[in-house]
Amino acid sequence: MANETRVNLKHLLEDIRDTYTSPLEEVILTELVANALDGRATEINFYIDAEQKFLSCVDNGVGMKRLALKNYHNIAASTKTRGQGIGFAGVGAKLSLLIAEKVVTESRGGHGSQSATEWSMTGPYRAPWKYVPFMGTVTATRGTSVAIYFGDSQTRLLDGEFVEQTIIKHFYPLLSPDFYNRFLKYFYKTPISFLLNGRHILLPESGQEAYQHWFSVHLGKARQSAGVGFLVRTGDKMGWLQKMLNQSEAVSSLPSGLWISTFGKVIKGGWEWLGILPKNSRDLSGLVEIPGLSEILTTNKSDFLSDQNSLKKYYKFRKAVQEAVIPVLTELGENPVAADGREEKLIKPLNQSVTSALNFLVNDFPELESFLGGSRVLTKGKAQTGPLDKINTALLAKEGPEQAYGEAKSETIQSVPKEEKSHGEKTPVPQGIADSSRARNVKAKTSGLKLVLADITDEPELTLGRVIDDVLTINTAHPAWNKAKQRGQEEYHVLVTVAAVLSRFLDAEKNPQDFLNRLLVAWATEKEKEGQLF
Repeated sequence: MANETRVNLKHLLEDIRDTYTSPLEEVILTELVANALDGRATEINFYIDAEQKFLSCVDNGVGMKRLALKNYHNIAASTKTRGQGIGFAGVGAKLSLLIAEKVVTESRGGHGSQSATEWSMTGPYRAPWKYVPFMGTVTATRGTSVAIYFGDSQTRLLDGEFVEQTIIKHFYPLLSPDFYNRFLKYFYKTPISFLLNGRHILLPESGQEAYQHWFSVHLGKARQSAGVGFLVRTGDKMGWLQKMLNQSEAVSSLPSGLWISTFGKVIKGGWEWLGILPKNSRDLSGLVEIPGLSEILTTNKSDFLSDQNSLKKYYKFRKAVQEAVIPVLTELGENPVAADGREEKLIKPLNQSVTSALNFLVNDFPELESFLGGSRVLTKGKAQTGPLDKINTALLAKEGPEQAYGEAKSETIQSVPKEEKSHGEKTPVPQGIADSSRARNVKAKTSGLKLVLADITDEPELTLGRVIDDVLTINTAHPAWNKAKQRGQEEYHVLVTVAAVLSRFLDAEKNPQDFLNRLLVAWATEKEKEGQLF
């Protein structure tokens, strides 16, 4: 008598499918590989039989014994621990039920254990499975085979090129000998081999290591090794030796942007997540492998969790990647922060004055907290004066320092000796707002927004500026910037741009014009106190 899954399996599988950003066929392939890797496989073979209309994935991992194979058909079954793998409880085989006629799974679990099942979906509420004879598809002493049979030959899972490109796209580091030798060898005892119909899958850019600019990622003052990565500029020309070897121009299988992988599984990419945008961003691509981020992967392993603790860890690693990438971009002449001498002298005081103005407004515009949220640092108190009568003293925290970007900023919060309080601080501290409970030294919240001056050339329409994470870029390619620069009104232009960019994120009931007006008032008030209005 056949066993049967007694849930609305189709609805559950469709919900799981919808949590992924990739097409269903890609998800099936990546989950099959991820589960094989979690099963400690070192060789993963894909076989396509167009005539018989099936795709099979055979690995030499630990396999499953009969009881484990039985539980494998339960959609809720999982023995996975967060941070210790990149797969999700056999979802590759389960999701394939949405498009397959049947799924045949064979497994050798060691000590002579071998078993096989056949599974299909006959209706929204019916997904019967049964044990079938073991056919010997798994030839290794241990391992698992998943064969997906289709009703027609139109599915892309029967297209060898699609399968190969999907493996390259999602498991690039595992195909790269450099990633293995530099870092992944500490996590995989032997390199991982991928084969398609008996042929090894290789990166198209194999042998072009000279194009790749490698960097190492380190955490904290202890410089703990956290990852490794590279950047490559496509189209770069090689020297005479490489031309003799028919390597005349750089190529990359990766789309533009810097991509993140964990344990060899590519999770996300682009430039937005990094908060850095090179001038020629479309011509640059690369990848950074950070196993530590596996601890905050979403359940489907296609992104990172966004709760407070996970974000702290994410920003800690992101900051470390930024520090590692900027020297490489500088070497390539792509450092987005680089500017001429006058602009470098301009941007620092601009950042300070705009930050000061925004700090007065952040409590009345909490929807901007994700851009403006920084840390609490020791400040020199000032009286609450001026037209801004809505200053919220909740900014003055009595508790310990918060953490920003995943790292404690405690080194910036230091007690000031009494003798220094009466004779002036030896080390200048930023201005804050006086707390009635403290005469001078308080902890005030400071904006985490960072301003940079750079050309924005990768958008179809001219824009004054844009914000990516906590970095707001003033577009120096905009005609208004050039005119402001000619007239010496750069600071005013920057302030208007900041207001224009941030107003896009205001709640619907908030008035962007009111936000601009209040920002100008806050900024002008601060500048008047310094005697530097315009």
